[in-house]
Amino acid sequence: MQNPGGDEAPRPEPTIEPSRSNPDRRTALRALVTLGGCAYAGVIAVPGAQFLAPSAEDGQGKARWIRVGRLEDLPQGEPRRLAVVGDERDAFNVTKDQQLGAIWVVREGEKVRAMSAVCPHLGCSIDIGADKKSFSCPCHTSRFSLAGAAESGPSPRAMDPLDVRVTEGFVEVDFKRFRLGIAERMEVG
Repeated sequence: MQNPGGDEAPRPEPTIEPSRSNPDRRTALRALVTLGGCAYAGVIAVPGAQFLAPSAEDGQGKARWIRVGRLEDLPQGEPRRLAVVGDERDAFNVTKDQQLGAIWVVREGEKVRAMSAVCPHLGCSIDIGADKKSFSCPCHTSRFSLAGAAESGPSPRAMDPLDVRVTEGFVEVDFKRFRLGIAERMEVG
């Protein structure tokens, strides 16, 4: 179209639509949102998968060695009750220096034997017998030999043995818990 003066009208500058203004910027923003979404999903999915997946191979937990005392502090052949203090873990938290339980240990030369202080019947705490030659559960009168064998009472199995090692003069135990009330020894944590 021409104006009355015969000159050609100035052409308007082309307008650029905002949605097509910078395709590189939109692509980068889309990639950033996708990466953020994947990272957020990973933060939620990984702990959830660890919680649901078995904690170790063959249904057995991995070794959790906890230092419980010095070898030189244990008298020969005399049972000693020791507290097991370590980090308590769940799927999301770690609480430091918590009492996890108690064990009975017996030093035999340079070796140490350890058993859980939890009665396999219903979970009461096992004490040394009055005669100092046996263990007993005060709740339901289960009686165990010093080797941990069940001798009388309702306990369905012997005291639960624990793996022990001596490292640099310290006694360390592979602390585990077992299912209560059944004859078979099944680890639960």
